[in-house]
Amino acid sequence: MTIEDTSPFIDQVFEQLLTSIALGTLKPGQRIRQAELAAELSVSRQPISHALQLLKHEGLVQDSGRQGLVVSPIDPDYMKQMYQARKALEVTVAGLAAQRVADRIATPEQVMALKAALMEGKRAYASGEPLANLVRADLEFHRTIYRLSGNHVIEQMMNTRWAHLMRSMLIVLDEPETPGRAWEEHEELTEYLLSGNVLEGSDLAARHMQRASNDMYRRLTKFTESAD
Repeated sequence: MTIEDTSPFIDQVFEQLLTSIALGTLKPGQRIRQAELAAELSVSRQPISHALQLLKHEGLVQDSGRQGLVVSPIDPDYMKQMYQARKALEVTVAGLAAQRVADRIATPEQVMALKAALMEGKRAYASGEPLANLVRADLEFHRTIYRLSGNHVIEQMMNTRWAHLMRSMLIVLDEPETPGRAWEEHEELTEYLLSGNVLEGSDLAARHMQRASNDMYRRLTKFTESAD
């Protein structure tokens, strides 16, 4: 067995391809050419093949007849269902996070991490950074809330879905007014959580997710119709 056939090495290739799909370097519907990927990543085709099977299991690549594997198209209805599930989780972690602050259980490191994630997201938006950077900042902001909530299971559950969410966010955040509104809501949410306001924090998290879901479905539906 070569080093490239080991699980850690395959995992590294998987993470690289996962990031490429999540951030749009590999676009929905794009054909997967294993030889090109192997050359780009300076590996043999064996770990590429293993990693692609893992991505297929995650629903991020799929068979497409003679084309072989392609990056899975973004399905607005599937993403709507994902946001319905995500809304419930985000409301839960917001309430848990605010309660831990109110009970003085949250650590200073967790509190500072949320403040830092908010500041970084606002800076990235104000600086006009690329959409991929705004998506990364959004991901990190919500992850800090998961950690602040103390519920590691929810964080683990969401980690398996973030690639799907991130590539849809690239399309949604392309609307000029959307990123600014999102970070205004993030700032308001942070104030509620760090003041230990469970009810207001949970309510805003629900409204934030519902607004994001509506924007996502409208934008993705328009995007898929124009692609057809």
